[in-house]
Amino acid sequence: MSLPNRLRARTATPMVDSGMSSVQLRPSESGFIIRFGIYEVDLRRGELRKSGLRIRLQEQPFQVLAILLKRHGEVVTREELCQEVWQADTFVDFDHALNTAVKKIRAALSDDADNPRFIETIPRRGYKFIAPVETTNQSSSPVSLVPRAHPAVRWLDPSNAFAVIGVIAVVIALVGVAWKLVPRRQLEQVSAPDFQRLTFDAGELSGARFTPDAASVIYSSGPRYFSEQVFNQRIGAAVAQPLGVSKALVLAVSRSGELALSVLDTGSDLGVWPERTFGTLARVPIGGGAPRELLQNAGAADWSPDGQLAIVREVDGKSRLEFPIGKILYENSGWISSPRFSPRGDRIAFLDHPIAPDDRGSVVMVDLNGNKTVLSGFWESERGLAWAPNGEEVWFTAARSGVSRALYAVNMRREERRVLSVAGGLSLQDIADDGRVLLTRDNERLGIEFVGPGMSEPRDLSWLDWSMSADLSRDGKMLLFGEEGENSGFTYQVGLRPTDGSSPVMLGEGTAESLSPDGKWALSIIPPPDAHVILLPLAAGTPRPLEKGAIQQYRFSRAEWLPDSQRIAFLAGEAGHGTRCYVQNVNGGAPRAFTPDGIVSCSASPDGKILAVKSDGEGLLYKSAVEGAPEQEIKLNPGEAPIGWTSDGGSIYLFDPRRNPPTITRLELASGRRSPWKQLRLPASNTQMKGDEVVITPDGQSYAYTYSRHLSDLYVVKGLK
Repeated sequence: MSLPNRLRARTATPMVDSGMSSVQLRPSESGFIIRFGIYEVDLRRGELRKSGLRIRLQEQPFQVLAILLKRHGEVVTREELCQEVWQADTFVDFDHALNTAVKKIRAALSDDADNPRFIETIPRRGYKFIAPVETTNQSSSPVSLVPRAHPAVRWLDPSNAFAVIGVIAVVIALVGVAWKLVPRRQLEQVSAPDFQRLTFDAGELSGARFTPDAASVIYSSGPRYFSEQVFNQRIGAAVAQPLGVSKALVLAVSRSGELALSVLDTGSDLGVWPERTFGTLARVPIGGGAPRELLQNAGAADWSPDGQLAIVREVDGKSRLEFPIGKILYENSGWISSPRFSPRGDRIAFLDHPIAPDDRGSVVMVDLNGNKTVLSGFWESERGLAWAPNGEEVWFTAARSGVSRALYAVNMRREERRVLSVAGGLSLQDIADDGRVLLTRDNERLGIEFVGPGMSEPRDLSWLDWSMSADLSRDGKMLLFGEEGENSGFTYQVGLRPTDGSSPVMLGEGTAESLSPDGKWALSIIPPPDAHVILLPLAAGTPRPLEKGAIQQYRFSRAEWLPDSQRIAFLAGEAGHGTRCYVQNVNGGAPRAFTPDGIVSCSASPDGKILAVKSDGEGLLYKSAVEGAPEQEIKLNPGEAPIGWTSDGGSIYLFDPRRNPPTITRLELASGRRSPWKQLRLPASNTQMKGDEVVITPDGQSYAYTYSRHLSDLYVVKGLK
């Protein structure tokens, strides 16, 4: 090992102190603030504010913005930004990560890449902050801008030079001894994990497991609903082999090599996530063959070490974990995903989601007597879970905010640690006995298309990366939408956007539900853990939270206003009941249920009727929310959901996202006559519609809908500890 340059001379060797950058901000102990226009950045607190109000900006985009501000007027190269922001132990596609970070900064600043006011792109080089800035400390006194000082040179006394060299030699010797003494296992912990990519197509992967010998992977994938196929990918082979099973999702692989699948048909309940899709549970030999059906309406499953199945299914609006089949170990009013047996088979860990269909929640474990232990804290997004081979930890993929899920581990003492973080979202699929990890890197986006009078092509009204249509004003000129992605915060955001494409106004937090007929309020539901209904004013005013009463969990299924703008109808659950339809006066009073259990949809007509749809597709039409019994029963086709009414209340619009192309049907209530109304156009071949987020004005002249784009890459990762 060579000595540092400054110690090479034998006599009169100059020692050079490291200089500062050309302009360095020197903050006071309390930190400092950089202002530009109506915005300010507090570098000590890590906050971006607009006119004094905090704007949410995630850590990495904030770091990029801080670097650009500190070097305002200079070109900061992409390489410099990547080296500064992403640590050496973070494994990312740097170009994608940096592009995403800059996009989020521009969204937060309402900046335009083509006509920038703040951040200018310098092609093939990097970025430059072009707006004037003002730098002050928190007491508004100027922060000193220190010009670059010439390196201070001080001469090392020859009598001390050999002493310094001696110290260096001792340190080098100690490092050499440590290298020999440190156990090899500790050295391997700091080595980079090895990623082996298995899939290269553009489909969404819906489930994957190692085979018992961990030499192959069984997975299901497809570009859209009812196109899923099951494949066997031998690790190291160039091409996956289809097993001859289509329209099926992989749920589990037993130690004896038998598959548990969810087979989809016209009666399947298709969810926003593959984990929330309910089909027919079937078992298939690992070599392929015809599925042997076991039971219907199964959402997830896992094999015990001795070859028995634990399942998740929904009954009367409740999600149940059963083992053996028929014995309830746990249930909730939301949904359950990723049940996995411990290596000894004495416990089952799973992801507990308190509200459907949102994927927020926590990691929970039950023993075979149903005794529950909550292992993790609460996460905004969690998908995928597996036990570590030693049975001492549960690994899972989750995010505190947004959908950029990282890989975490939690032990039985409820101690959490981060295992792996990359750009984009991860979903854990499985862990082999030798510690190799099977996971997907997911690129997900939800967007909104709008069609108005005279429009031949849809207009994209997406705002950020997870935009969802909620309602249209009666004249079709305003769209109520929700934003639930990276920049939306833990409780999401509700916005109102002109349908001509102008910028939106963000109204407040929660999930966007509907607009009041009088045009004064937007209805929103704050998600768990502090779930409640809130009214957001469209003009000047203060948000109004509503009384919760006995309700334990709300359901994200389009809460609606009744025509008097004084009452709302929504789905929820309370102790001892499944999901029911409730009505509540917004001027005061607790919610009141008026339907039986097991309701999955509740829709109010312009003339005050309410259609409540049961999980079996039976529709109950109530003349009003005060009537004790329905006046009419309506049978809907499997997969159909009501999405709107004609202005006279005589017909409803129905939508089934599984049809290709997606089609809206009009049903006349009096005659029962059905007629196709519209076929929806999706923006690209790899997009689909996963839910019923379609909204229509009562006159049928305008409509908007949410599309999904989800691409998955499957990896085997070695070296994770």
